[in-house]
Amino acid sequence: MDLLTLNDRPWKKDGYAFPRHLENPRGMVGPEERRCYYWLGKNWYSGKGFIVDAGAFLGASTYCFAAGVKDGGHGTYDGHPPIHAYDYFKVVDKYVGETISKEFRPVEDGESYLDIFEYQTGRYHELITAHPGDFMKQKWTGDPIEILFIDIAKTQPLNSHAVGEFFAHLIPDRSVLVHQDYYHCWHPYIHISMEFFDEEFELVDELVTHQSRVWRLTKPLPKSKIDRIRNYDLDETERNNLLEVAIEKSSAKMRPMLELVKIWQLCIDKKWPDADVALRNFREKHDVFNRHELWAKQSFDVESHIAQKLDSGN
Repeated sequence: MDLLTLNDRPWKKDGYAFPRHLENPRGMVGPEERRCYYWLGKNWYSGKGFIVDAGAFLGASTYCFAAGVKDGGHGTYDGHPPIHAYDYFKVVDKYVGETISKEFRPVEDGESYLDIFEYQTGRYHELITAHPGDFMKQKWTGDPIEILFIDIAKTQPLNSHAVGEFFAHLIPDRSVLVHQDYYHCWHPYIHISMEFFDEEFELVDELVTHQSRVWRLTKPLPKSKIDRIRNYDLDETERNNLLEVAIEKSSAKMRPMLELVKIWQLCIDKKWPDADVALRNFREKHDVFNRHELWAKQSFDVESHIAQKLDSGN
């Protein structure tokens, strides 16, 4: 019997045994993330709801959840496959096409890669329902969700749609939420939204390397709060205040990333001079030239963007 609990974060434990085949499916999730998703599927999932993989891409995350579910002895939820996987499953940008062409086969813009997802997850096909197509048009069934994985929140509307469709169906004192895009600066609405829900969620793991963060829902989510993020009607002051709170209570390890998130939010708000000053202070404070974390690398991209906008007078 596995005696380690969620708060023990077994995916970080040296010597904890995980199946080697978790390494097999190709995708954009790291070894520690794969171990985390597997452990959640095996040891946390109890069959009280579905597992939602929102942003399945080539199936690596789906595979790991499914492997865990299988090894944990859970075959179905209410007679249905327990995992719902969402993705466009079509090439919609250059990066996706280049990645698939490099790893599998040449693909053209607009071409489906659902066959690759099905190939990579084929070992557990009976546990998975795939939902191809525009996520903004997808609607949830209304059933409870025990594990929610979000790697589809590449824009603010996508994040708001995920919150609006799924959060009301999370189970208080049970459901686990994983955001796979938390540890970089480009999506401040994720950090703002999760700080907005801080009273309802307990942080389990601040960084599952490469870039996941894990929470457990401890209290019912008020519909009024879900609706505010669904509509994303937080004004500039609210957004910045929420980011400030997140920075203030963050660990030293995570604080630079969140500070850069706030600078990028200034860019989104077109506060270019303020962003420029903030970034200069940030770089002096954190010695980005001698740091190797992702936030240090991204600070140079932010700097380039700010300089371009200031030079153009926008």
